Amino acid sequence: MSDDSKKPDYTSADAYVSAGKRERLTVQNLSWDMPCTMIDLEGRVPIIAPMRECVVHYTLYKPHARQNARLLLTQPIHREGRATRTWLLEPVELKVLAERLKRETN
Repeated sequence: MSDDSKKPDYTSADAYVSAGKRERLTVQNLSWDMPCTMIDLEGRVPIIAPMRECVVHYTLYKPHARQNARLLLTQPIHREGRATRTWLLEPVELKVLAERLKRETN
């Protein structure tokens, strides 16, 4: 007979974080050098670059293009208020990253 209490709970997002990396990745603490792909819902050519460069491109977009921009990550991050993680950042989250970039560079 096995002891079920030692098995990880895979219904929790924390079960997928390695033991050495207990800090949850969020929009606030993402590394600027993480490889990402900036995609556009209108079908423009994607930009494959570090996150900092993708966010710089996002800040140069016109408002209409910003609404169609998405950032595909190489590691999933946690969203506040949700138990699951995501690989895709929405325009609202890209705006937060753009504000963070502006704060850190000025």
